[in-house]
Amino acid sequence: MGIDTKMILKSLNANLQTNKLYPQGHPSVAISAKNTFKHLDEYFKENDKLVVGIVGEALVFADLPVDNQEDYSDLTGHMNSKLIEAIIFEDGVVEKELLSFLDILCAEDAGLGEELVEEVQSKGITHITLKSIPKSKRNTLEVYNDAVDVVKNVMDDIRMGKIPKAEEANHIVDEMTDLVFSDTNAMVGLTMIKDYDNYLYNHSVNTTILAIALGKFLKLDKKDIRALGVGSLLHDVGKTGVSEHIIKKPGGLSTDEWEKVKEHPVLGSKITERMEGLEEAVGRIVLEHHVRHDHTGYPKSEAKIHPLSMIVSVVDVYDALTTLRAYQRPYHPVEAMKILKDLAGKHFDPETVTAFENMIGLYPVGTLVRLSTNEVGIVTKINHEVSDCPTVMVLYDSEVNEVPEPFEVDLAEKRDLSIVAAVDPLSRNMDPGAFFEKEAGNV
Repeated sequence: MGIDTKMILKSLNANLQTNKLYPQGHPSVAISAKNTFKHLDEYFKENDKLVVGIVGEALVFADLPVDNQEDYSDLTGHMNSKLIEAIIFEDGVVEKELLSFLDILCAEDAGLGEELVEEVQSKGITHITLKSIPKSKRNTLEVYNDAVDVVKNVMDDIRMGKIPKAEEANHIVDEMTDLVFSDTNAMVGLTMIKDYDNYLYNHSVNTTILAIALGKFLKLDKKDIRALGVGSLLHDVGKTGVSEHIIKKPGGLSTDEWEKVKEHPVLGSKITERMEGLEEAVGRIVLEHHVRHDHTGYPKSEAKIHPLSMIVSVVDVYDALTTLRAYQRPYHPVEAMKILKDLAGKHFDPETVTAFENMIGLYPVGTLVRLSTNEVGIVTKINHEVSDCPTVMVLYDSEVNEVPEPFEVDLAEKRDLSIVAAVDPLSRNMDPGAFFEKEAGNV
């Protein structure tokens, strides 16, 4: 790779660093863009087009892989977070065009993927075009695991004294939202994944899925659903400021330890306030997710609770109740829903609890149930029209033997069958999370 090529990449990378440090119109931004233009102008004396792209995880310049890719991490990171597969420069580009392009690319409110492509085109930039990454065709499990990684990365950054970037959280929530809207049952099924060793990360993702699903059920607009999803994903980031031995302590907490835990909403809201590119409501969710309907809870507040915070407080507790902890056996979904209903009006907003109950159904996805034939299966889809007639995957026959080939039964169509009781998965040594994980991986 020639020296001019390296200089183009270095200057592009420097442009992105400069645009993070200074606002649009600052002299340093213009100087940085002028330097890049100089190198491009030199390149176009012998070439008509330049493509900077990402193939797999590799940065490619003019069809050749780039050496020392870590030297251009701002460029690759920005392209990935903005869902851009390639930047195409053509001979004839002028300095003003380049500066306008960089302003759009680095704007806090810039769109992602195809939205960003259209935004560049709408500004009359004709010699620089973008190619967006195709919409994700990944299965639900891949997205779920990526979301866990995003939470882990955010918390790792905080522990290292860095302010996390919002792009990863915004993007994964958008991807999760698309999947929840296209197949709510499959995504809600994955909330049964309960990894005790990584509880904090999985719990954050499970809470996000349930919150987005309830937001969809309530017909919230796109902006509110994104804030709801990101707020859910980040609701426990303040726990990075609480000693790990307290967070993972298997027994009861001392008074001093409990007071430390109660600090995490305030700590988390201070972190999100410093993250650029988040909706204001995200900070409210992080701050208020333990403020109860009757204004007990923590932190102490008499202010009106944000409606999105009410949603997160309900789904947060639901996921916690249905998770095995060192100090708590998991409640099955039907039991957990009863607890939420008993606490409605005190801990939780009654209307939000009712909406959540209607959304997850009488027998939520992931509930192990016994049928009137004595067969045992797991609920895989709910039926909003007839709440006591979900779709059940039969796993055990009437003699309590495992079925060699599990099969689905839609109880709304097969009315001679009915559910007689919920079953404790532990009594069958069965892990609902593993079931849905396997199902998602096979899609």
